[in-house]
Amino acid sequence: MSARMIFAGLAVALLAFAGGAQAAATITVVNADSPGEGFNDPTPVPPVGGNPGTTLGQQRLIAFQYAADVWGQLLNSGVTIVVNAQMNPLTCGPSSAVLGSAGATTVHRNFSGAPVVDTWYSQALANSLAGSDLAPSTPDLSAQFNSNLNGSAGCLGGRGWYYGLDGVPTGLDIDFVTVVLHEIGHGLGFQTFVNQSGQKFNGFNDTYMLNLERMGASPSSYPAMTDAQRAAANIADPNLAWNGVSVTAQHPNVPVTAGLNGNFLRVHAPNPYQPGSSVSHWSAAVSPNESMEPAYTGPNHDPSLALYLMEDIGWSLDVACTPAVTTVADSDTATVSQTASTWVLQIEVTNTGVATAYGVSATITAGPPWLVVSDGVCGYGDLSASASSFGVDSYTLGISGWPLDGPFDVELTVNWSDNCGNNYQDVRTVTLEPEDLVTNADSGVAYSNRLEQNVPNPFNPTTLIKYEVASEARVSLVVFEVSGRRVRTLVARAQPAGRYQAVWDGRDEGGRAVSSGVYFYRLEAGAFTQTRRMVLLK
Repeated sequence: MSARMIFAGLAVALLAFAGGAQAAATITVVNADSPGEGFNDPTPVPPVGGNPGTTLGQQRLIAFQYAADVWGQLLNSGVTIVVNAQMNPLTCGPSSAVLGSAGATTVHRNFSGAPVVDTWYSQALANSLAGSDLAPSTPDLSAQFNSNLNGSAGCLGGRGWYYGLDGVPTGLDIDFVTVVLHEIGHGLGFQTFVNQSGQKFNGFNDTYMLNLERMGASPSSYPAMTDAQRAAANIADPNLAWNGVSVTAQHPNVPVTAGLNGNFLRVHAPNPYQPGSSVSHWSAAVSPNESMEPAYTGPNHDPSLALYLMEDIGWSLDVACTPAVTTVADSDTATVSQTASTWVLQIEVTNTGVATAYGVSATITAGPPWLVVSDGVCGYGDLSASASSFGVDSYTLGISGWPLDGPFDVELTVNWSDNCGNNYQDVRTVTLEPEDLVTNADSGVAYSNRLEQNVPNPFNPTTLIKYEVASEARVSLVVFEVSGRRVRTLVARAQPAGRYQAVWDGRDEGGRAVSSGVYFYRLEAGAFTQTRRMVLLK
């Protein structure tokens, strides 16, 4: 029998309040348990999974603060975020359990610095935007976790909490860091204050609901609906979706392979409505699994798209604007392969930054004026593309009549702009040597192209990345910052079909240790590309 382990989003809305400089957020955990129990439990336990605590209470607090620090290092706030934390006996049966619940303790509107008037913001977000503590006597978040999950047979068949920091639970135990990370996400703003009947809290919008849309409905905008229409949208799966700009721009980089409605990520909207769960989670259909889905799916210490939801609702992310740096292939990365009577030149353009738009043109600068036949553009291969994030893009030009001897030069011009408002141009000459010529033979190996999730994740200071290559190809494995800046090239060479692994030690190309945060790593093997995320946490 499968066990159902539920996250419950606790939306605690108290009195409404009307109404700087920021840095990575500090999150302080306040132990609200009584002596001798919960976070104060003196039961001796051995250290586990990087958690050095020697009592049960110590390990619980260390794991809680670890999860809080993941969020703290990704968000900006000049105001300390205070979390009131308890271990309490919550519902737990043989096959289902409530793992935890959390939410904001107050909501605020029309404060100084509020981005949208007459709109509720969770306390921690409102404080960050205002640059001051709007409710100094009140914790920003309240959170509780199930103390019944202790290995007793009547609770999930004897499962318990795993308090390690490495994301590798023992047996079927539940990863505590994953659950705390999820619940803190609710308290930071991953929740709506609209109730089951579609009624707004005290008659005002909240910043979460501003990003909801019921696809195909009229009106489709969740804020523009009547209460009855919102109540219907709350149970309209698969048509209730998140239309926030940041999440929509980022989900192709995960990449999300299921759980979309058009170009928008689906929100949890089952019928019947699930109090404490509906609307305030991603849909359970989203794949790969996200940390803010309604039920526990396994260890996951990466906020992933929940981070960009935070940006959509008003949080400033701890990611500075970094100019894009775009380069074109040199003779070591350009390859030429023969297809029938046409030679195909593959050009790789690496955009290590958030390029809003860029274009590539290629001109053969030596030898006869061979005709470019396969890029779909007249002339000498003017190519163009656009991207909202970093990446390595391959452009293919078919050139008829290319002889076997050489070398030959191809002049590449790259124009691009970045999210900092800068414009650039790079002109490069690619020299193709005879040894660059290869054939498109099918080796018929039994491997697939795939990139695995790094282990451990989060990590400090090293992590292992495994990948497979289906057939002989030039392989590139590169680590990028969230901003898109290239941090470290782990692999850049031709490799035959097979299974490989690489280790990243958390250092850049110059051997300098990089800071904590979210990083991307991208595998390129011929035409195959895949990008994953990882978190370095010190």
